[in-house]
Amino acid sequence: NEITGAVHVGTNTSTPVGQANVTVPERTFIFLQVANVSFGNLDPQHTNNTEISRITGAFPFILRNDGTVNVNVTIGATDLFTNAPNPSANYQFNSSTNESGSVVNGTLDLHGWTNMATTGAPTTLITNFKFPAAFDQAEININVTTPSDEAAGTKNSIVTFTATKA
Repeated sequence: NEITGAVHVGTNTSTPVGQANVTVPERTFIFLQVANVSFGNLDPQHTNNTEISRITGAFPFILRNDGTVNVNVTIGATDLFTNAPNPSANYQFNSSTNESGSVVNGTLDLHGWTNMATTGAPTTLITNFKFPAAFDQAEININVTTPSDEAAGTKNSIVTFTATKA
């Protein structure tokens, strides 16, 4: 007699084995956990930055990699001041890890202030920014100095972060 399938004559148990499959797609997705930097009033020729202003409520941008791959990130912005267009020492940034180990063999800490690039010609901010939840955050500080000849009024700038697969 021939026995086929998973039936075994003379046994009282059966242990079939199945298989489950899933494919996790590559996703580049960054998120600004803190997306607004506000310094309030700042007189001409005065400087303020998010490294020293946390007490007064000017917090840095917090960037998080919510994708499924390591990414490279660029930064660029529209002009903040009329009389000091980007790039200018009047509008600067720097970056550092917000969670230890966020960057693997890449660049993050720019060691000092860098003039903010234009949106049309962004500059590299982070290379090889990790995605696992325990290591996926970076801090981007902003430093502003109001030009001596800047007109009164509210000043705004749109900062654009762009991620591409590392």
